[in-house]
Amino acid sequence: MRRYAGCVMLFALLAGPATAATDCSRPNKSSIDMMLCSNDKLALADNIMARAFRDAFNRTERREALIEDQERWRKTVRDACKDVPCLMRAYQDRTSELDTW
Repeated sequence: MRRYAGCVMLFALLAGPATAATDCSRPNKSSIDMMLCSNDKLALADNIMARAFRDAFNRTERREALIEDQERWRKTVRDACKDVPCLMRAYQDRTSELDTW
């Protein structure tokens, strides 16, 4: 089931213009989701990173490795943040990393 949810998120990122992966209308949001939904600059950083991910996915032949790397980043870096400055730094750093894929 978790793999399915990851695929759905991936297709959402890859389809059409890059949009935030966070669904702000969902009632049970995580603390990360709440920060993304309540801060315009952070939501923009999420959009920029989503676009960088989509571009990297389209460039690389190592798509499965990229997806796994993104999941690792989300769990170990993004989800470890407890405040907006940490998240902003995490998104900016990840966007730069994705530019090298």
